[in-house]
Amino acid sequence: MRRSPATKDRHYQERKRGLNAEEAKQHRNWKDYESAQLLNALKRSCREDPTLVMTPEAGAQFIADFAELAGAARGRNVVDLDKYRELVRRSGIPHDELTMLQSLLMAYDGFAGKKLLFTRSADGDEEATIRICNHALLGSKTQPGILRSAEINFERGRLREIAGKGESSRAMVLEGKIARVLGQEDYAIQLWEQAMGAAVAQSEAEAAAFDLFGSKGLAALMRSRERDAIELSSPWVELTLVRYDRYVRLAERREAALALAENDRARQAMEVGCSLDDPESHYHAAHLFKTMNEDGSTIYTSSWLYHMTKAAASGQPIAAHQLTMFYAESGWKYIEDEPPDHLKPTPFDSYPAAEGTNASDSGFLPTLRRLLGYDDSESSTSSPSSSSRPAVQESDAMFHTAVFPHHPLGRWALAFRWADVAVARRYAPAFLYRAKMLLQETLWAEAQAPVAAQQMTEERYSYASKADHEAGIFKTEAKPSTDSADDDDSGSATPAAQDPPNPSYDPAQARRWLTHAFYATQAHELRRFLIASSLRKGGGKRLHEGSALLDIEDVGSADDLRRDKYPPGTPPHVTVWLEDTHVREMYEHEVGEMEAEIRRICDERGWDLVDEEGDGGLLYKARGTRGAATGT
Repeated sequence: MRRSPATKDRHYQERKRGLNAEEAKQHRNWKDYESAQLLNALKRSCREDPTLVMTPEAGAQFIADFAELAGAARGRNVVDLDKYRELVRRSGIPHDELTMLQSLLMAYDGFAGKKLLFTRSADGDEEATIRICNHALLGSKTQPGILRSAEINFERGRLREIAGKGESSRAMVLEGKIARVLGQEDYAIQLWEQAMGAAVAQSEAEAAAFDLFGSKGLAALMRSRERDAIELSSPWVELTLVRYDRYVRLAERREAALALAENDRARQAMEVGCSLDDPESHYHAAHLFKTMNEDGSTIYTSSWLYHMTKAAASGQPIAAHQLTMFYAESGWKYIEDEPPDHLKPTPFDSYPAAEGTNASDSGFLPTLRRLLGYDDSESSTSSPSSSSRPAVQESDAMFHTAVFPHHPLGRWALAFRWADVAVARRYAPAFLYRAKMLLQETLWAEAQAPVAAQQMTEERYSYASKADHEAGIFKTEAKPSTDSADDDDSGSATPAAQDPPNPSYDPAQARRWLTHAFYATQAHELRRFLIASSLRKGGGKRLHEGSALLDIEDVGSADDLRRDKYPPGTPPHVTVWLEDTHVREMYEHEVGEMEAEIRRICDERGWDLVDEEGDGGLLYKARGTRGAATGT
């Protein structure tokens, strides 16, 4: 009797694995179990989304039929297209639901899942092509040759065709990212500039739907939108980074004119992103274009605080961590740039506004009204100069709001809250920093804002006028001092106040946070082992057959759908640090320094770290001491 393609493929796989009769039976039983699990997964999906057209049985039948086509196409990534199209027509499953099926299939049968993805790409599915090429781009970080492989070159040819039509900004962004990795920087810039128009229009349409308040006022100030999960919808971000990288290279070669031109282009791209409320652009505005002291340290300005807050409010973990350190470490004055005259009075004024500035048109309430979109220029109470006043920027609000909290405990507590954002994203440096916060026995007295600043009395001025400020002529009663201002009725410097105790000082909790940070360093070592093991199994080229499409960059992450992706017994409180590839990449270059800092703290305090989330075994033995069983 003639055997079906699926039966022949099953027997081929059994012979390939060298299975005896009993092992082959167990293998078939396991495949039957996987099929049942897949059907159950389809049933769950249909229950959770009643809008699905496909029934669980139809989905399972499609997968079974496609598996036969995949078996018959052994040695090729693409099955018979005519038979595939007939299968799709016969199943009646909509295009978007086929995408869901393909994702499910990857988890249960990587061999067939890969073939379905490549077949859909060959059939003209642009998103399938984008997904394949994006996986290859990610994998190129650890496998540089993958982008030049025959398999990916063929798919990239399709991607170039899609990008060449000028209709898919996501395809143009991805093709540009691949081109940059391959050293074709000018071509990448050309693609990203071409993608800007369509991407901006799409982002503006999404923003209009997102803005429930119908205003760019206070609601926009307090939040920012999330970005595309695979980062292909924001060519302004790619342009910012490539232009800034060029600026740095040119500056190092002392080509000042060319460097400044690239810096301006990078800033322009960043400003496009900020105008579209892109959190990554807000972060770049604060990080790449910040004002610095001669020693390279950050000068905290209203613009820095505004953009970093916008980025952190969207869940950007590095931005949230930066705000944590800002509120935990900054003293008065919290922000260092001088408010413009049209915003005065503010708590941060070093000198009064010039004569002729109408206070009724400035200050907190008028600024707030303009941020909310109110036009007071025709009000009967507005001054004749109102129509010519400078436009209010969203960052101007920082001159009125940054004074809060104005005491050490409040600022420490706000730092702790911002740390929650980074901790929720499993940004490992935030865990270490939180431990250090809990080890502070006292708070910093210099974080107290003077009463004169809080009440905005004239005593807060350090200079009599702008001219005196520029000349460095202090008011007699406000001479500079290295000591901090005490909490009195003047803005002048007084001897430093005593640092207040930290009511949240808690060594035991601090050691728990150190333990979690140590788990992150263990996860880093685990990932290095997984990569080395995977490359050994695949001859240095690819992972084993069951994970056909998986790239090395995804090893151990949420995108690694293998059920056996970790060694047996690997604890989940370690593997959880590998789930989010994007966040892991943000801090993995700091892991060595983090581990050294954790060990230093433990050695100083004589702390042994134990596996609190697991079996209680020893993680780290303090050196030079006999250790400690409890936090002290």
